Amino acid sequence: MSNILDYMNWRGDITFAKDKFNDIDALILSCVSYVNLDGIVPGIGGGSVSLQECAERFFEMHSKEELDEDKSFINFAPELLRRMAGTERFGDARLRNYVNKVDISTETQFAAVEIITDDGVPFVSFRGTDDTIVGWKEDFNLSYRTVPSEGEAIDYLEEVCSVHLENIRLGGHSKGGHLAIYAASGVSSEIASRIVRIYDNDGPGFNRDTYESEQFTSLKSRVDRIIPEGSIIGRLLINDINPVIVKSSETGIMQHNPVSWQLTGRKFETCDRCNSLSDLFDATMTGWIDGMELADRKFFIDDLFAIFEASGCIYLSLLSKTGIKGARLMLSRMNQMSAESSNKIKTLGRMFFANWGEMLSDKTVPKAEGKTESGTPDRPGRFKLFKRKDED
Repeated sequence: MSNILDYMNWRGDITFAKDKFNDIDALILSCVSYVNLDGIVPGIGGGSVSLQECAERFFEMHSKEELDEDKSFINFAPELLRRMAGTERFGDARLRNYVNKVDISTETQFAAVEIITDDGVPFVSFRGTDDTIVGWKEDFNLSYRTVPSEGEAIDYLEEVCSVHLENIRLGGHSKGGHLAIYAASGVSSEIASRIVRIYDNDGPGFNRDTYESEQFTSLKSRVDRIIPEGSIIGRLLINDINPVIVKSSETGIMQHNPVSWQLTGRKFETCDRCNSLSDLFDATMTGWIDGMELADRKFFIDDLFAIFEASGCIYLSLLSKTGIKGARLMLSRMNQMSAESSNKIKTLGRMFFANWGEMLSDKTVPKAEGKTESGTPDRPGRFKLFKRKDED
């Protein structure tokens, strides 16, 4: 099985003049904005730097030990940058107009960078969320309110496109894909007319007001939407743009990791439809959210993520290592909630975790031989996030 990192080995020596821009290129450029480019790429109107220079300066500024401390699923991004820098396809690309805004008081997390490849069409890459529990909650918050990064995305695109008059591509992964579409639907009609394509890589959808707006409707034919077979985030809220569904080497929520998406050559390996877990999540969450008032959506999402936060984990992907203490804290927090919220969260838990009931059972005690009291083989004090594909 091969992924976007392997793509650089296969296709890195082929320029865009020899092989035109494709969806995999768009996914790679969408992930560049995950790299912390502070002090490396100039801000709006401040010139540009080649991707090769960018990579050199980044690794001068950040040690291997520092990078290894990042346990989130986006920790692949620096290695992606390194491999891109060593290719003819991406190495001479120019990066400019970098913005990175983090404001804890307003819960604002926004970053974007413009990348100019040798086919001459700039690509604006909007940063998505990592797999921190706070980041995932922001994606769910889109169901009941406008988040600050949406307004930042519109302002950024307006400012960047006022500097030059070229056609442009937009894209992002996770929340970044959502922001790419949202920004395009909120800028002036003149700027919107210059948008060639929008690449939405497993980004959450939209509320009904945004989705039914005239400019949003006019942009749909220019959106390439890509989701993994077990998509969760990419099926939040409303988005009826037919997706390309790709195979993943991971299961469950970890399919959100773009490095898990499988490809051969210049094409993704595709599926005819999403898997049953993704369909069940979509049907369940859509039904719940559509039936709730905005205030009720907020309370439910706060309750859901309060359970995850009670574990003491920072990253959702590490809940599988929460241990007995974390599981008991999650159970305690759940027991403080209303019966309605608790039942809904239990339903989601059964979708997310192969042994959710075991995790939250007050009888869960690790045995010396590495089995739970129920007899399920496992490492002491650790729990599995979904089943591996070879356990089916």
